[in-house]
Formats: sequence, structure tokens, C-alpha cells
Amino acid sequence: MNDNKTARIALRVTPAEKERVLRFAKRCGLELSEYARQRCLGYEPRAIPPDAFYELCDKLDAVRNADNGAAVLEVLDALRETVISPGRDG
Repeated sequence: MNDNKTARIALRVTPAEKERVLRFAKRCGLELSEYARQRCLGYEPRAIPPDAFYELCDKLDAVRNADNGAAVLEVLDALRETVISPGRDG
């Protein structure tokens, strides 16, 4: 990969704005400069789901073929409570 990234773009933000952008970058597993580069170029980096998401997906896989509706609903409820609800506004 050709990596002649030598030009710089500087911008000023408040400390709170910087912390917010750093949090967004961390959620996506990116360094601040890579996150900012992608956003400036029109990309929307995706957040990496927490480990709990993958653990719950494994549980869903385990009950998928068992045809056990109650077990599937239990795992879906856990998924909602663990992954979706905590970050939801309102």
C-alpha cells in the first residue's frame, strides 16, 4: 500500500469535542487520525460490538437448531438488555 501521507490538516476543537471524537474512534477500533480521515472522506466507520454481543450470538447459534422457542426468546431478551438497551437514548 502506498502510504505517503505527508500533508496535514489541523483543526481546533474544544476539549469536550476532542474527547467525544476519541470515544467514537475507540468504538470503531481506529486511531483518531484514521477515524477523522475516514469521516472527512465521507466514510462512516462502524462501531465494533462489545464481546457480550458475540457471546449472545453464540448462544443463539446453540439453540437455533433445538427448535426451543423459549430458549431463543430468552437469549433475544438478554441480547436486548445487554447490547441494545444500555446505549439507547430516551
